[in-house]
Amino acid sequence: METKKLIKRKATVRKLALKGVNPDLFDEFKSLRSSVKHNIQKDYNTHLRHMENDLVSDPRRFWSYFKNKNINSPDSLFYNSVRYNNDGDIANAFADYFSSVFKPSTNFDGNDECKSDCVGDLVKIENVTYDDVVLAISELKSFLTVGVDNIPSFIIKGCSEFLIYPLLVLFNLSLREKVFPGVWKQTKIIPVFKKGDAQNCKNYRPIAVLSPFSKIFESIIHKKLYNQVKNLISSSQHGFILKRSTTTNLFCLTDKIISSFEFGSQLDVIYTDFSKAFDSIDFGILLKKLQGIGFHVNLIDWLLSYLCKRSLYVYFNNAVSHEFTSTSGVPQGSILGPLLFIVFINDLTCVFKYSECLLFADDLKLFGSIRSDLDSVLLQRDLDCLFKWCIDNRLHLDIEKCSVLSYTRKAQPLIHVYKINNLVSSRSNTVTL
Repeated sequence: METKKLIKRKATVRKLALKGVNPDLFDEFKSLRSSVKHNIQKDYNTHLRHMENDLVSDPRRFWSYFKNKNINSPDSLFYNSVRYNNDGDIANAFADYFSSVFKPSTNFDGNDECKSDCVGDLVKIENVTYDDVVLAISELKSFLTVGVDNIPSFIIKGCSEFLIYPLLVLFNLSLREKVFPGVWKQTKIIPVFKKGDAQNCKNYRPIAVLSPFSKIFESIIHKKLYNQVKNLISSSQHGFILKRSTTTNLFCLTDKIISSFEFGSQLDVIYTDFSKAFDSIDFGILLKKLQGIGFHVNLIDWLLSYLCKRSLYVYFNNAVSHEFTSTSGVPQGSILGPLLFIVFINDLTCVFKYSECLLFADDLKLFGSIRSDLDSVLLQRDLDCLFKWCIDNRLHLDIEKCSVLSYTRKAQPLIHVYKINNLVSSRSNTVTL
């Protein structure tokens, strides 16, 4: 193999010499070309990551990228070792796969005793005002993908003066009757290819398309809820919080690392991975937590109606799958869903006694300053508390994807074996966020 490369190299040098080109310049060109290719791939990966993080706030950017990719839909699809060739069968296979992530939720009984430090009903929404509807319509994105009702959002914005009062009546009626309109709970799911084998069903992610009327209503409810619960959210949470982001999350961790270096210790960070966290939220547990922090009973009943019996179907190549119902999780693609999720996971930060943590939605980093084996033992205890919290809250940790990284300036760092449910967490020298 080396001989072939040498012969090829000599032939290239001979050609360059005949053309009067210095071979050294050719080597420099190869080096620069390699560097440019590397930087292009790095920037492209960064672009994809930012686009994915901004999917909710800037969906137009995603759909523009999706259309430009012009990825051909698969002619066949494998799911559970079965090949599907017909578009309708493929749509149904996607529906079966996407519905498999849901879990049965526990029943919610508002009469059960609930441990709570709140006094009275602190969080409530009494009504929607005219100005609320006007603002929500004005903030509606004109380029949103058409949902189940086939009404483009730009039509709603253009006819807003005729729709404000009817929507105002509907929204207030919904709150008063504590029922979210069933037609607005219908969701169109579009499978989007991630990477790997395009014929493998598991290499696709579901993108939910909701009714624009639902988005208007959710936007109003979100603003009213956020203003009432924002002070209850842990400072460790950086996801979906105003003036917090992945940047502030990383800044806080960097500050902890530098502080550990200054005190001559190392910082052990355990990066955890929840499996399908947003789709696994138990309705009963979520509503019990909302009751515990002071949500009014009427608001809880309305949220129960909002979450339950949501009808979904997959749209693939003009074929429509059978409908399926979400039995757990916060609605994907919704404005209200992420807020409900961070309220659900908020009490997790209270179970750690010896360590600190940082959150970006379901992305949890648990860390502690390590000076001796005892510090590692204490960090392990908090890791055990994390696993117990997951069991109590019916969330699943993907232990194989959890990893440990030690930040240190010592030539011989303290290496402790951390375990989750008696399974050893792998160590890594790098981590991709």
